[in-house]
Amino acid sequence: MNCREFRRKHDAYVDDTLSGVDIEAMGRHLRLCARCAAHDTRIRRSLLLAHNLPAIQPSAAFAERLQMRLAHERALKASRSDPGVMVGMTTRHGSPFSSGTFVALAAGIAMAAGVTATVMLSAERERTIRLAPVVATLPEPEPSPLATPAMVASMPAGMPIWPAVLVAQQTPWHLASDVAGR
Repeated sequence: MNCREFRRKHDAYVDDTLSGVDIEAMGRHLRLCARCAAHDTRIRRSLLLAHNLPAIQPSAAFAERLQMRLAHERALKASRSDPGVMVGMTTRHGSPFSSGTFVALAAGIAMAAGVTATVMLSAERERTIRLAPVVATLPEPEPSPLATPAMVASMPAGMPIWPAVLVAQQTPWHLASDVAGR
């Protein structure tokens, strides 16, 4: 499991609605990935904090004040829909903003979206892991047990066998098999 899949399934993991296989995979990923383990800890602590907050009790007159405010807002909305009535800071067309305000607001939203996209993309580039290139080489041939220094030293210098053993050890195996007519 990778970090992206872990974060996608994390809500279900916290709610304990995943299958047993997924729960085991999520737990294994938590043990291996310190970043996801920190994320899980932050989420669980914030949930614990939210669950332990005291319940908010509205005042006794809240419902009455709410109904009065809603009636007032409905009356304002009805008066704004009538083009002949001018209320508060609205223009003669009934819109609270001028076209210049809309253009400035749209430009601000576009700029904020651009900055957000730039920050998100730069964060993605920093997470890219670049490994050093791997260079493959042939393994060193195993030394012949007959050509060990102890074996060569124990043979008298006049024996003609040890130079032949050294030459045979240095001959590549594929040449020897080609000569033998494989």
